[in-house]
Amino acid sequence: MKLHLITSVTRPWNLPVIAKSIAIATEPDCKWEVVWHLRFDLEHEYVGGQVPKNKMLDGIEDGWCWILDDDTLMHPDLLKRLDKVLAEQPDTWALVVSQPRENEDDLTAAEVNARAGYIDVGQAVLRRDFIGDHRLADNYEGDGHWLGALLPGREGVVYVDEPLSLYNVLR
Repeated sequence: MKLHLITSVTRPWNLPVIAKSIAIATEPDCKWEVVWHLRFDLEHEYVGGQVPKNKMLDGIEDGWCWILDDDTLMHPDLLKRLDKVLAEQPDTWALVVSQPRENEDDLTAAEVNARAGYIDVGQAVLRRDFIGDHRLADNYEGDGHWLGALLPGREGVVYVDEPLSLYNVLR
């Protein structure tokens, strides 16, 4: 299976640490082919990197997608949990996990929280064909608006209240 990691880069100094988290999460015995897509936005031209994220989504035709922001690390157990969910529920189209936040309220994986201000793109691993033509709005809460349009009420979305997304770990 293929996982596309999508990162809009405004803080290139974080890339080596993020790469290490990806390496840890994909070793040993990982059956996923991981492709890391990067677009640089060093001038901070786009709010939240939404436009570069959309351009990367436009270039992906298959597999699974996870938007891994450039201040977020890949949790070492994320792919193992996705494997478990897919083994138990092969009709899964999206996995949504909880996201602990330092000095802030945690973002809990729940359908009621799939909306702006309550969810982050780093919480959702989505099949590319589930995403379809949906794109992130070019605003600060584009993540929540996008996932709010994609997730609630749809079949095949699995919410797992486990802290498997390491948000805003890097500055």
